[in-house]
Parts: sequence; C-alpha cells; structure tokens
Amino acid sequence: MNSRNRDGNPEFENHLLSIKTERQKMIHPNSHSTYNERHQKIIEMIDLTMDKYKTAVNTQKMNEQVIIDNIIKELDRQRAIVINKKQKTLLKNEVLEYEEEEESIDYVLFRICELTGKLY
Repeated sequence: MNSRNRDGNPEFENHLLSIKTERQKMIHPNSHSTYNERHQKIIEMIDLTMDKYKTAVNTQKMNEQVIIDNIIKELDRQRAIVINKKQKTLLKNEVLEYEEEEESIDYVLFRICELTGKLY
C-alpha cells in the first residue's frame, strides 16, 4: 500500500464499503431475526472500522499501513475481550450474543487481512 494521502486509501475504503453493501443486501424482512442480526453486527463493525480509519487518516501523520495495522490490532483486542466475556458467562443468551460479536469481528478482520495480505 502507498503511504497515506489526505483522502486516505480509496481501495481500503471501497473494500469496506463493498462489504457493507453486500451485507445490507443480505438483510431481508422475511429472514430469521438471528440471520439479520448477524449481518447487522457486521455492518456495525464495518462502520466502526471506517470511522476509526477516517479519524486516523485525518488526525495522524502515519503511514497508511500503520493505520490499518493499528485497526487490525484493535479489532483483535476487541475479539479477545469478547472471547473472555463469552467464556465467563453462564447465561445462554449472553453466550450467543458474544459468539455473534466474535463472529462479526472475525469476519471483518478476515476481510481486512484479505485485502492487505496480512495475517492476524
């Protein structure tokens, strides 16, 4: 990836937006609520990632790859927190909620790493 410019990396942003659009199209009113919730969680994670990326691009004088690496590290930390909470909880509903969040973070991390060629 090239070093950061004022507008960020259109390829990275477009990749995130295409994932978001893909997931938005998968949400249907007649689908099971759990199915729709999973896609909504992924959309929320993409929005969070995009906000963090844009904030970093606008406020930090870093190489673009460093910004993306920092986002990957933060998502991985969030994933570890969710796994820890999931392991500590005893209520089935909470376990399902944490599993859903973990899967959403895993998916977003996978797609970012797929674009950047990095492993996490």
